[in-house]
Amino acid sequence: MKKNILVIDDERLMCYGLKKALSQELIEVDTASSASEAILALSACNYDVCLLDIRLPDDSGFKMMEVIKDFCPKIKIILMTTSDIVLDEEMSDNVQKARAIGACQFLCKPFDLKQLREVIFGVLGGGGVTESEDGFAQSFAVKTRRREPRQNWPARINFFMSVINDGQVKRRIFPAETVDISEDGVGLITPCPLKPTQIISFDETLGRRSGVVVWSSLIDDRRCRAGIRFA
Repeated sequence: MKKNILVIDDERLMCYGLKKALSQELIEVDTASSASEAILALSACNYDVCLLDIRLPDDSGFKMMEVIKDFCPKIKIILMTTSDIVLDEEMSDNVQKARAIGACQFLCKPFDLKQLREVIFGVLGGGGVTESEDGFAQSFAVKTRRREPRQNWPARINFFMSVINDGQVKRRIFPAETVDISEDGVGLITPCPLKPTQIISFDETLGRRSGVVVWSSLIDDRRCRAGIRFA
């Protein structure tokens, strides 16, 4: 029997990427970029799993969870959030709240697609719901330490990224300067304002590798510095 997944995230590129990555013969994926769009989608109550961002433009993820449970009490909810912290007091409170409302997993962006697939297939197959509180917390713990130290490596490169323009997804090329590099990732300075969880790919200078934006910050009104973890 075909399984149905609803992705609720205000980042349209995230919705597009997850739909593309998860859709297959036995899984159909719909997306919503706000709570109001999600409520319309949920009215038919056809979904087995909901991937829900904790922050939405018109409501909080926790309030949306309560709505989802009212509409579709049997749906499995996987909460998503962006964070660069490791289980501090506020995040621990969020875990407790998510568990109390009925979330079966709590994933922290950026996550790799292999991990996400394992979680979703576990939930769809009847597993994936962690009974242990520590185990539940570990499913979204973020590693803030780099696995490999980076070395200075100044170079000019180009990277590619999908953008939404006039309702269509287009692939564009952007210039960048590398700051440092390791086997795990690379630091960039670019005029393109990158955001965490965005997926980018590089030219032949970096062997046409791809990666996910882990963090970014504005240096000034013309430049952005970002850390990329290789996929």
